[in-house]
Amino acid sequence: MLENGVINRFQLWLLEVNFTIGSALLIIPSTIVAKSKQDGWISMFLGTLLAIGLTYIMVSLAEQFPNQTLVGITETLLGTMLGKGIGLLYAWFFLHLSALVMRNATDFVTTAIFPETPMILFSIMAGVLLYMVINQGIEGIGRSNEFFSLFTSGGFWITLFLLIPEMKFKNVYPIFAEGFKPVLRGTVPTLGFPFAETIAFLMILPFVNQRKRIKSVFISGVVVGGLSLFFVVLGTILVLNVRPTEMSLFATFNMARLIDVGRFLTRVEAVIALSYMLMIFIKMTISFYAGILVIAQVFHLSDYRPIVMPLVFIVVALSVILNKNIVETFEFATTTWTPYALLFGFVIPSILLAISYFKQKRL
Repeated sequence: MLENGVINRFQLWLLEVNFTIGSALLIIPSTIVAKSKQDGWISMFLGTLLAIGLTYIMVSLAEQFPNQTLVGITETLLGTMLGKGIGLLYAWFFLHLSALVMRNATDFVTTAIFPETPMILFSIMAGVLLYMVINQGIEGIGRSNEFFSLFTSGGFWITLFLLIPEMKFKNVYPIFAEGFKPVLRGTVPTLGFPFAETIAFLMILPFVNQRKRIKSVFISGVVVGGLSLFFVVLGTILVLNVRPTEMSLFATFNMARLIDVGRFLTRVEAVIALSYMLMIFIKMTISFYAGILVIAQVFHLSDYRPIVMPLVFIVVALSVILNKNIVETFEFATTTWTPYALLFGFVIPSILLAISYFKQKRL
């Protein structure tokens, strides 16, 4: 057995919430508002509604094969050779995602907090932490996330709460100023980032020790994460207005810098930034863990831990060389990534689910 550990439904739910928010917390506001302007909050809400259908397909497929990971499902439905081939494609997708999330984290740190520090230093530090956490298995990941969740989720909720006096509701008007097309243009990227990426949890569901109501737990975790992003996008528009939000690399963090309560609670963005980093690290960990499990299962390894170190080196290297600069990273996230992620998070799972239903009817 590749993984002897288990997590409960609540731990799964927390992992999904933090995974969904993850790096999107920093990037989503500016990317959506750039396309939808003051209607960006509507785009995020619509994307969350559409994500229900997306995740329903994923979890329905998992329910058909409750004790199998995504790799096992593909091999069962498509045969060993084709199934392994699809599995290796998913391994690349998950490791690629992990590298991109690592790059998001290092871009944030080197741009907003430590601009004079080389990026590679933070990439190596993230790689060391990743190695330590992954070796603890799914139980260690689940418990660590549970321990830090109050702090991570509190970071942006406290930000929004303390900035209520700065919110100007006139910033969201006029609604649908340019019709519904800009809203749709802002909605589409959210389906790829972050919702399609939750396909990684199909590598984790077999290790949940309580299978009852797993579909509602799975979907509600993604929805709560999406609604959290909805409030973040709405908050950045209300506080910063449209133009500063779309021009900002990290609008959520820039919003946190404005916190000033009675002139005694100021400069709290460093603490809030730490909560953001922990949430991003959770997403990076889940992505990497899913990729590791895929490779171990495809090659019938009895233990995934021997391949953790070399793959950490690969992910660290990828995070540095994938994009030349932060602008290129943002451009990739809002254009190329959407169809790329939907291929793995929607198209392939839909085909597998259709094949499964077809085979059941024939029986």
